[in-house]
Amino acid sequence: MRNIVLAALLTTFFAITAEAADQLTHVGLDFSTNSTLGIHGEFDISARADNAPVSAQVFIKNFAYSDSPAITWNTTGIGAVAIYDFNTKYQLDKKIHPYAGIGLMYVHHNWTGIGTEPEYTGVDSGLYVTGGVRYSLTPQVAADFSYNNFGTLTLGINLNI
Repeated sequence: MRNIVLAALLTTFFAITAEAADQLTHVGLDFSTNSTLGIHGEFDISARADNAPVSAQVFIKNFAYSDSPAITWNTTGIGAVAIYDFNTKYQLDKKIHPYAGIGLMYVHHNWTGIGTEPEYTGVDSGLYVTGGVRYSLTPQVAADFSYNNFGTLTLGINLNI
């Protein structure tokens, strides 16, 4: 099952980037309250969704923790998510863009510690869920406040292309 989800995720990732490469709308950097750092690219796919305000985002996020040189935890997530922008539905100010998204992610874990299991490496896959609001600071820059199931509460910045 894990291999099927990974294959589906990689197929989606490459299909989105290949099909929508000319539709890249922005790139972003985010940092969460639990020290997760992420980067993403977002593509406008509204033409393929009956002009609904939908975009596709591909991302990579990393969480690293070290209690001491002997105890470390590292988790990396790679995924793709479809995002719906509620701005036009609720006719909000053009600077405010609340959104919600759902997608898939592949996660790699690496643990080094002490005790009965001093080392662990594993992979996992699953659902990625996010929601938040973007606020346009300038026509080229937007602040992004979100909550997701990988980095929890997240603050980011998006640069429009």
